Amino acid sequence: MAFIAASAAGDSPQEAAGPSSFKEVSRQVATLCFAATATPTGVGPVAHPLACWNALTRLGFDAPLYVVYDLQRLLGGLTPAADFELMRVPGRATWDRRTSELFLRYAALLRALAATPVFESMARRPLPLAFEAVVMARIICDVSRKWMGPGPRLAAAGQVALNSLEMPATPWELALTQDPAWSLGFMSHAVSMRHVVVARGEQVDLGPLRLLGLFAGSARADLLDLFHLMGSSLGGRAVEFSLQLLPSVLETKRSTASQRFSIDGYASVERRGSLDAILPSELAHDEDTFAHKVLSDELLFYGHERRLDSVLREHWVLVDTSASMRGLREIFARGLAVALCKKLALQGDGVTFRFFDSRLHRRIPAGSAGGHELPHILSFRSEHGRHYARVFDDLLGEARRAKRRGGRELAITFITHGECHIPSAIIEGLAATARLYGIFVLPSRPMSLPYVPLLHRHHVVNQADFADVATRKGRALHILQDIARAHP
Repeated sequence: MAFIAASAAGDSPQEAAGPSSFKEVSRQVATLCFAATATPTGVGPVAHPLACWNALTRLGFDAPLYVVYDLQRLLGGLTPAADFELMRVPGRATWDRRTSELFLRYAALLRALAATPVFESMARRPLPLAFEAVVMARIICDVSRKWMGPGPRLAAAGQVALNSLEMPATPWELALTQDPAWSLGFMSHAVSMRHVVVARGEQVDLGPLRLLGLFAGSARADLLDLFHLMGSSLGGRAVEFSLQLLPSVLETKRSTASQRFSIDGYASVERRGSLDAILPSELAHDEDTFAHKVLSDELLFYGHERRLDSVLREHWVLVDTSASMRGLREIFARGLAVALCKKLALQGDGVTFRFFDSRLHRRIPAGSAGGHELPHILSFRSEHGRHYARVFDDLLGEARRAKRRGGRELAITFITHGECHIPSAIIEGLAATARLYGIFVLPSRPMSLPYVPLLHRHHVVNQADFADVATRKGRALHILQDIARAHP
């Protein structure tokens, strides 16, 4: 007997060893004898596919474990050999002609998938588990729905706990007691829908994965948000726009250099330094004590340098998500907001992102470590109408409370359209409390908002700024640089 250990935090060993979990794991692992990319011979290679299978069930998709295993192997750059041969499964004397043909067509399908851009690109870099699960879900979604069938469905077996699970060592031993033939139906649907499956593979957009790779913490992204982002055309275009801006944004550097005091004297006493800066008193020790202090890093040195004192700043970035922002406005606003959050975070600001329509939505920490929220930012949809007076009145209350707490300079940037009507008294209060920047995307008529002169800075993005990719990118970078300079 052997043990499987995988990432399923929160499952106790007692829960993991439960009979229902053991039964489902045994049932799934037995199907690995049908794997076309070499059946695993031990329990080590089984743990990762089981964890990915758990993620797929959380998304609502059902697939036999051997399919998950084969797709993971494809993402790792391994494909079925052209001379793929069927292996004998215990309890099954021979393969009939129909089943043999089914397996050969399945192996050909995997080779066709391996030739699609997503598998060719991902084979050169490892993917986090959540990314693998979402890519697989996008590819097998149609097959999974057809396999589960229409109408009421049986209750799902649920996720299996993997922290400490005892099971037979190989799929071949399990196949003797758990007949894996039930899983051949999925294979049959997959090969009959070959063109659909390959088309799904070709449609997987690598843009979101490339964008998430630029943000720390993105591997912890919510599965459902990531799934929606991978299938959203508008979200994909916002990702593309963000990727155009981020190379310039990533050149931003925070001022953390040291100041030197070589003329005016020493700045401090340090544990590190050059021999010419050692304190004279350290040389008064006997040889043994001096050697001990050297080995223990206890020698004291004069320091010529100290770090610059940083000014604590807080920047709130708000994006209008009402129905009026759909289309080009949404793409520009969200792509610009992601790049702005990244730029401000690299400057050392504390950045908070929020959506608004008829109310302020939840706060999202959007610093350099907030990549796990990026799929939510790019795929969020709201149907709450709009009530700008209420939203900015609530915002004014929060800004005043933040100012009373003290300690941080506050700036607010909001991105909206040309019909964002806000009472001037509220804008006056906000402008007195924080530095206020407004970005108005594609106004449908000349701007006539009375509060615009009260803003510290504002930008109007017109149709002419969308003339071509270079013009749109240049306009967005100008806005980013202007806001960054205005809030140094």
